[in-house]
Amino acid sequence: MIKAKFLVQSLIFIICNFCYTQTIINTENMMYDLDKDLNYNLSLQGDFNFGNIDLIEFSTAHQFSKSINKSLIRFIVNYDYIKEGGEILSSDLSTQFRYNYSLKKNSIFVFLQGQNIKSLRMDQRYISGIGYRHNLFAKSKDYWDLSAGVFFENELYDKNSSTETKVNNLRYSFSTFGKYTISEKIFLNLSVYYQINCSKLDDYRLFFQPRLYFEFEKFDFFIDFTNRYHSTPYVDIYKKDTSFEIGIEFSIN
Repeated sequence: MIKAKFLVQSLIFIICNFCYTQTIINTENMMYDLDKDLNYNLSLQGDFNFGNIDLIEFSTAHQFSKSINKSLIRFIVNYDYIKEGGEILSSDLSTQFRYNYSLKKNSIFVFLQGQNIKSLRMDQRYISGIGYRHNLFAKSKDYWDLSAGVFFENELYDKNSSTETKVNNLRYSFSTFGKYTISEKIFLNLSVYYQINCSKLDDYRLFFQPRLYFEFEKFDFFIDFTNRYHSTPYVDIYKKDTSFEIGIEFSIN
């Protein structure tokens, strides 16, 4: 059986300097929502304005996953496009292949990722890594996990210009994921990532994302807050971006 999930998100407001930064892609928090069948998840978001405000904004995300015995294989694709006043602000594509091997409640994982981020002047970013995820607490639908790993990153900024910058780093990655049930129809998901340069400890990236869900009979309503921070950007951009959004989530079985 193929399970399709359609996510419709409405952007309420964004408080940031570059709100479309997505260097860290949050994927591990979705593991507990996958069953043992073939899964396909889809999210869509769009905003089109013409006249005094000339704005086109569109984003889509796709996740294909398959569980085979103790193995979970996932392929994730995200695309974001923003055009305002005739100027393209964002045309960003990210793809990720991820493999988890289950060790009871824990797992070992490997991943490959490629992306570009126009707002960060990042023409390409390729990373590959390995890690271990450990369950600290699990009761009913609630859980708390810790994850640790290491990955190599290759980044290129301002391609074919006088400020072209190439970066190769090895990073340690530490993260935590949790779900807490507040009431019968309300629960909280939390994801936190900390990624530090192995050879330069003052170069680190942070990601913090709580998401509050309200469950209804045929859909879920959520409030989402995301904060990303890079301590030492490699080109002249802002260090921090923050977003706030609400949305509704439908599931079709």
